[in-house]
Amino acid sequence: MTYKEWFTRTTTRFGIEAADVELILTNQQATIPDANAEVDVTTAKKALCKEFGSLIPLANVSEGGYSVSWNWEAIKFWYKQTCGELGITPLTTPKVRNRSNRW
Repeated sequence: MTYKEWFTRTTTRFGIEAADVELILTNQQATIPDANAEVDVTTAKKALCKEFGSLIPLANVSEGGYSVSWNWEAIKFWYKQTCGELGITPLTTPKVRNRSNRW
């Protein structure tokens, strides 16, 4: 399986289109120079985690009786689980800073 196939199959469950897969591969050329190379799952997951925030839609769609919503808890769970598996700190983790010198 190639990187392109892996990204296409993995991101389909999030409603991400093929054009977005091309965007991921373009943005992550330093990590994945050849989209048609044999996939290394760890490298692919790291690239997806780096791009994840820009891929998820920002607004819910609702028109008349038609509505689209996302299972945000499942999406957050997938992201945090993947980051934990790879040893990456999720971008949503709050940073604790020492501000005692201001007192």
